[in-house]
Amino acid sequence: MKRILRKNRARSGQAGFTLVELLVVISIIGMLAGIMVPTITKAMEAGKKAKAKGELTAIVAAVKAYKQEYGRFPGDPAASNRLYSSNSSPKMEDLMKVLGGNAMTELDGQIANLKGVRFFEGGQTNGILYDPWSRQYLVLVDSADTGSLTYTNGESVVNLRLSVLGICYGKDGVVSSETGKNIFSIDFLK
Repeated sequence: MKRILRKNRARSGQAGFTLVELLVVISIIGMLAGIMVPTITKAMEAGKKAKAKGELTAIVAAVKAYKQEYGRFPGDPAASNRLYSSNSSPKMEDLMKVLGGNAMTELDGQIANLKGVRFFEGGQTNGILYDPWSRQYLVLVDSADTGSLTYTNGESVVNLRLSVLGICYGKDGVVSSETGKNIFSIDFLK
């Protein structure tokens, strides 16, 4: 019994951690956090790009499904390149309402989805769909079905052999010809 008491008395004076041990643990945690923050930031940015790409792919597929159903693309067939954006007329939200099944929405003065078919799920009830950076997408549609679109990539005008082009300008929101800066979802004509 004396031996047990001696051990307990000797221990009671050494309870806790030393300052050096605490500093070592804190510095290790700091280094791990320093390594993880950039990795997490890059992963979150990659997730946003993947989300934008997926939503653009869904929008392009919905426009193609609209053409399959009605035999033409949404919008006025006299306008060969129809750009749907927040600054154009008709606006992107009008296109989203049409693709969302709102039969009363008009594009170019005519009711665009007479059957009320729902081609696209998503967006808010007012038809607005924002990219992960809180800006609206752009959709360029070959309404006249000519087989090509004209797109300005910030520096030059490019003729593309496409019927539908979905565009997201990414994190900075700036048109760029630099590879990987803008996010596109395209539909190649066969």
